[in-house]
Amino acid sequence: MSEEVNGGVAPINEQEDIAPYRITAIMEIAFVLRSLAQNNTNLAIYFNAGRDMMLSRVLNVDSKAQQFIIDVGGHEPSNAAIAQAERILFVTTLDGVKVQFSVVSVKLGQFEGKPAFIVGFPKDLIKLQRREFFRLLTPITNPLSCDLTLPNGVKTQLELHDISLGGAGIWLKDEQHTQMQAGIIIQHAYFDFAAAGTAKLDIEIRSTHPITMAHGKVRWLVGVRFIDLPRGIEASLQRLLAHLERERKTLIG
Repeated sequence: MSEEVNGGVAPINEQEDIAPYRITAIMEIAFVLRSLAQNNTNLAIYFNAGRDMMLSRVLNVDSKAQQFIIDVGGHEPSNAAIAQAERILFVTTLDGVKVQFSVVSVKLGQFEGKPAFIVGFPKDLIKLQRREFFRLLTPITNPLSCDLTLPNGVKTQLELHDISLGGAGIWLKDEQHTQMQAGIIIQHAYFDFAAAGTAKLDIEIRSTHPITMAHGKVRWLVGVRFIDLPRGIEASLQRLLAHLERERKTLIG
């Protein structure tokens, strides 16, 4: 798997009203899964009661058998844990829309001669097409950044992985994840949004997750929420998101 990861890695908040966005028709579920495969979209797999996450991709979809194939990871303990898990949650974004579904089990098998997970279709699937969840990857070559003070008083500069009008995903360094507990408020974080300017914002830590990259490498990603985003900064972010979306469409043709 590539070391690039998808933007909307955090699961949908349990307090969200997701009923209007629930899909139950088998053919519609198959269409979404097939779109993920065709777009080579990264898929976040949450297991171990949501405490661990691995990235994968949909390799094939069989509508008749109502199952799909996903790639195994490079970290064997994670693969074994997923194969034994009683519930697995999948989260991704497709054309800016958050997609989430769960299954009770997967099984190890093969696809085109290589190890893969075989997964039965979920009973339902959520497509949360709401503006605040449109999250886009930030540039890799010239990443956006954030300067903040950790809860232990240490100042650090971090790179953004993704961004939306509601918040951002930020890559952590070393053992910084031990400082980033859900619910913590960090004041006066300084964001450099490149051409969209800069902003000093208060942020709330929403989630922190280990991400198993290729070859078993583990990185930590923290999801943050912007608190009381000023209108002027929101307008700048809207322009930035529009620019990133145009660049994304140019790259994928």
